[in-house]
Amino acid sequence: TTSSRMETLLQLSYRVKRIAEEKAREEMDLSDAPDEFRDPLMCTVMTDPVLLPSGVVMDRSVINKHLLNSLTDPFNRQPLTVDQLIPATDIREQIENWMRDKKNRTV
Repeated sequence: TTSSRMETLLQLSYRVKRIAEEKAREEMDLSDAPDEFRDPLMCTVMTDPVLLPSGVVMDRSVINKHLLNSLTDPFNRQPLTVDQLIPATDIREQIENWMRDKKNRTV
């Protein structure tokens, strides 16, 4: 019947709204991230930090995009290739711990 379909549709809309509200709460505000966790070019929190030969740490996705246009270190213009990037596991662990702590505080 039409009334049962309307009721089902109404219940579905409430579920969608509740799920959207939960997702909004889950999204973290990363504006208070320490500067050393941010990519120096994009100012976004790094998810896969790598160490460049120049000593600068930046996010792998950002440096990979840069290398598509110029095979140089953006900080000193020396030649640079992807195989010279060293995973910065120590800072990655620090970022992951910070994000985990932040998530636990907001739950």
